[in-house]
Amino acid sequence: MDYNKHLKFVKYIFFLLLILLIAVSVFPGNLVNLILIGDASTSPSRDKFSHFISYFVLSIFAYLSFYNTHKFRKIFIFLMLLSIILEVVHLIIPNRYYENLDLLMNVCGVVAVSVFFYYNKKHE
Repeated sequence: MDYNKHLKFVKYIFFLLLILLIAVSVFPGNLVNLILIGDASTSPSRDKFSHFISYFVLSIFAYLSFYNTHKFRKIFIFLMLLSIILEVVHLIIPNRYYENLDLLMNVCGVVAVSVFFYYNKKHE
């Protein structure tokens, strides 16, 4: 697979993950539990690791998709704002709970990837 096809595939994965993250975040209840066990009920404070991993993985695909473009910095600002907006929207979505620690873990996922790739690129 040549570089352009590989990059296009990675961008598709990024946008697919982005849409999936938004869908899971705005669903009134726990969409993942609904699919896996048939129960959409939610309980706050047991999902911190999944918040971090979700934004960490999404940020890795963002980096791989846009690191050679002028959009790179804008994408990471977008991901930070998205993490804040999606968490705040939980205040008005039924069966969802806003939690400061969820917001912190979302932002930490984005920042961890940014720091890793910043220092990796700096030491090349």
